[in-house]
Amino acid sequence: MSKKVENLIILILFSLTFYSALVIGSPIDEPYEMTIGQERLKYLFTLGSYTDFDYYRYEKFYPGLYNTLAIFVTKFFPQRFEIVIWHSINSICSIFTVFGIYKITSTLFNKQVGKIVFLLCFLNPIFFGHMAMNSKDTIVALAHVWFVYITIRYLQKQNLLINTNYYVIVAGLLLGLGTGVRLQFFATLFPWIVFILFDIFYLKKITNINFVKKRLFIDILKIILIGYFFAIFAWSYTHSNILLEPYKIFIEQYKFNGFGVGWLLYNGNFFNTLELPKTYILVNLFYKTPEFIILGLIIFLFSIFFHKNFYSSNFNSFFIKLSSLIVIIIFPILIFIVFPYRVYDGLRLFFYIIPYINILPALAIYYIIKNINLPINKIMSFVLAISFFYYLFIFIFLTPYQYTYLNKFTGSSDSVVKKFENDYWGISIKELIKNIPNKIILSSKKEKIKFAFCGISHRIAKDELDKIKGLNYGVGNFFSGDYDYAIMNNRSQGHKNKDILENVKTCFDIAKGSDLISVKRNGVVLSTIRINK
Repeated sequence: MSKKVENLIILILFSLTFYSALVIGSPIDEPYEMTIGQERLKYLFTLGSYTDFDYYRYEKFYPGLYNTLAIFVTKFFPQRFEIVIWHSINSICSIFTVFGIYKITSTLFNKQVGKIVFLLCFLNPIFFGHMAMNSKDTIVALAHVWFVYITIRYLQKQNLLINTNYYVIVAGLLLGLGTGVRLQFFATLFPWIVFILFDIFYLKKITNINFVKKRLFIDILKIILIGYFFAIFAWSYTHSNILLEPYKIFIEQYKFNGFGVGWLLYNGNFFNTLELPKTYILVNLFYKTPEFIILGLIIFLFSIFFHKNFYSSNFNSFFIKLSSLIVIIIFPILIFIVFPYRVYDGLRLFFYIIPYINILPALAIYYIIKNINLPINKIMSFVLAISFFYYLFIFIFLTPYQYTYLNKFTGSSDSVVKKFENDYWGISIKELIKNIPNKIILSSKKEKIKFAFCGISHRIAKDELDKIKGLNYGVGNFFSGDYDYAIMNNRSQGHKNKDILENVKTCFDIAKGSDLISVKRNGVVLSTIRINK
């Protein structure tokens, strides 16, 4: 592929990314995340004299590092662009994650495989769909991917002191960034750290032969200290005692089960989020992964078993390097199976493994390209191409709601709303409210209209309604039926502390009446305004 074609593809991908950042609605927790950033920024700029930062319940559990940094950047622009800039910053961080996984793949394998991974990451609906709206899990992925890459470079260049200092500082900042977003971040690094220590002392497949082991422990201590102080930089709740308070809050958070929603719709059934099936991650990955990537994974497995010499002859220490990636992928899955914990919102808590998963089908595509003369590979390349272009059409059509993608194995589009919570973050509400018919606006001038909300942020919905000129409205109660129109998605409704399955329903099932307008993609209703019966 020529350089001009590659640059054109990158331009198209970047344009689609920032277009999505521009038009996408705010996810349900965005006001919360932005407010944390604003409060922590005030605290820092007043050198700690501003103490009214306990704005939200459970806010102390959030170090708020990225929130604070991102809000700081938004202050350089007019306030009316604050949300667009916020989304753009998220997108830029996600783009850097894609470049990071390209660098990892190019270093471990080669640049051709790296370029394929680069493309697959952008076109992965789970990854692309979260790029603009997700201000937590995308940053965890950014920190994880670049920490892995920086430590690879450290192993290769540690004998050169000038490189060592740079890699140690950057690794520390990345550790702090990830932990400063989610405290459990350091645990996600465990399988990789075990692998690199094993490589340093035994395998020596990535590690430079001149690696200075005596320097290692000092460097580890530096990384931990840099990471620690960077993580608590904006964590105002810990500044009274930076040694004890982080530990106390971490232990309290570990015992706390109040995060997230209590119930969710998963594969056609309602589940308490503390009692999800052990197959939850694998089933979600299967249904939310495009068919051509699933096919690529199958081809990869077959090629590993029947043509493993191809990989070992083309890549040094291939199976050892592959193992290092596999343990990163399966570690959170095994932890969830063995030690179940509350999980919600699809795959967001496991988002950071998506870039690594894309390496496997990328290797399969590289294998087919290099062995295209084999009859079976000609057939596979044709099937891959057909499924790829079929998916590409859907991918573009879903814009900017790619994260709601479900493949054909899920069933018909009509049944999808009964199987999964699709737009569980409510980002289609902006488009939905924007398209309220003029007749509704005109009728509100004679008599105030009552809107009720379900499954979405009331604050975001009211902000969008306030943008409509001439709309005279009030807010009713969804569950009592005191409303004229219900604005909603198909999120589950049930109390997280009451194990009463028969009381759990989706918003769509609770509200009776006909739909005034809806936001649909690929035949699936993402959100709707329903007329009260």
